[in-house]
Amino acid sequence: MKKAITQYLVGVAMLLFAIYQIYRQDYWEFSLYITAGMAFIVMGLIKNKALPVGYSRLLNSVSWILIIMAGLLFLFLIQTES
Repeated sequence: MKKAITQYLVGVAMLLFAIYQIYRQDYWEFSLYITAGMAFIVMGLIKNKALPVGYSRLLNSVSWILIIMAGLLFLFLIQTES
């Protein structure tokens, strides 16, 4: 149970940091943190089996898409910062 709560807390922390990035008007960082936060939350839903089994395949695909997008955004931000 503690691992499940940790997964959601990390996701919510990233979502809150994404809101802070909107406040700073840094939209690229916002997109990175919102994507990573949603990936953590979706992975938490998969691990906890919070939704019916029929959704597990869809959630798995969504989580992989979010993880890949977050990785690409991270690499893009590293490249543009230097």
